Amino acid sequence: MINAQPLPVLDTSVKAFVEKKDYGLIEVQGLQTGDYIPYWMRSLQHGSVPVAGTSLSVIGAYVRDYRGAADKVRLGMGLQVRGNLGTSVNGALLEAYVKAKTKRIEFKAGRFRQVLGLTDSTLGIGGFTYSGNSLPIPMIQAILPENSFPLWDSLISFQGTFAQGWMGDTRANYSGNKKTLKQYMHQKSLYIRIGKPTAKVRGTIGIVHQAFWVNHTKLMGDSIFKINPYQSYMYLLTGKQYAYKQGYQLTTNLGNHVGQLDLGIDIVGKSTITRLYRQFLFDTDYSYKKKTLKDGLNGISIVNRKPATGSFYFRKLTVEYFSSMNETSNIEYYNHEMLYEGVSYLGASIGNPFLPLKKEIRSSLPTASQILIVTGVGFPNTRVRVLHTGMEWAIDKVIFRNRFSFSRNFGMLETKGKFPPTNQFSMSVEAGIPLRKGWQARTLFALDSGGLYYNSAGGFISMMRIF
Repeated sequence: MINAQPLPVLDTSVKAFVEKKDYGLIEVQGLQTGDYIPYWMRSLQHGSVPVAGTSLSVIGAYVRDYRGAADKVRLGMGLQVRGNLGTSVNGALLEAYVKAKTKRIEFKAGRFRQVLGLTDSTLGIGGFTYSGNSLPIPMIQAILPENSFPLWDSLISFQGTFAQGWMGDTRANYSGNKKTLKQYMHQKSLYIRIGKPTAKVRGTIGIVHQAFWVNHTKLMGDSIFKINPYQSYMYLLTGKQYAYKQGYQLTTNLGNHVGQLDLGIDIVGKSTITRLYRQFLFDTDYSYKKKTLKDGLNGISIVNRKPATGSFYFRKLTVEYFSSMNETSNIEYYNHEMLYEGVSYLGASIGNPFLPLKKEIRSSLPTASQILIVTGVGFPNTRVRVLHTGMEWAIDKVIFRNRFSFSRNFGMLETKGKFPPTNQFSMSVEAGIPLRKGWQARTLFALDSGGLYYNSAGGFISMMRIF
């Protein structure tokens, strides 16, 4: 459901990655890549991306979680920054937020990491709507924490979010009228868990809905767009189509809508916890009519509950299959006829990074340049199939994470027959070892081989201290 995906912290007692709620962190990374950064060095990093070539990066973070009695208003905050020095010099404010929590509800404001949906946020390929790939969008968010408003002795409980985000300037177009306008995001989710927290089998059903929009009056003109801001917002909340030319039956969704329906089941055994999950993709009500709900993410994640007894310890295995092959001419995942950048923020995909941006793929591949949307940033490869495996294991004090991904890529409907079916393999091997006095050493190697991305290899070695 909602997973904030905090920074990984090594726990030598169980030889696995765990989460630490209050911490300060400093990490220095020495990196080496070719002209291109491999997929698993730049994807799902919440915008924490190095520069290509030989570089040095410094990451600093401070997180203070809630303190005090649960029946009082509690406060917390977080800050994370990254600086890169290499062929270019740049920096990024990765997180900066404050939060408050009452007994029943939580509020966050600022830029903060999150992942929405039933997925594995540490080993999986990311969700469809908000995967943790781009820099976090500044927003104000209300949160129903996990196990909220339990019914029938916690047999049923709820979890959800409602947020408003600010994305800065974006390029927009309506009938050749091109403008740069402020873009906004609406986001909400609701999940229902069926089964008590102590049950051996628990089920989850949920939905995530996002809408990205600009001021339609400024874009389309007040002679066409004749509803007030309140009415506009209600159209955005519901996804209802607006008839913008009366008598001609011309309708449009206000903004770009993206969503997913999630189903999951958790099975708690003596030695393992197994989660089976499925994400169904939808764009608008047209998705249901054209049965594009057959697209989506299928996954299984198995976690070892047994404590380590020897030098070798296998912690987790995740296997996922993703397909978006059923997009139609009315539903082009992540692209939009009025918003050039589609579902992206500051040049990175907000959703699943296996649907790449134009700048990320080989320039020789067709990008349907006759379609307005892909003359900007654009998503020229929205029809893909992905098979992915992730593993987490340890030998003595050395903890490993591995990702192996194979995708077959088919471009867009507009390039069908011109975009050759293209295979792509991407992998990474990460290792970490705890040292003395809170220091940890990490290393990662990643590789891309295939016809979608330029072949590349790279890695880093880092020293990190948590205090």
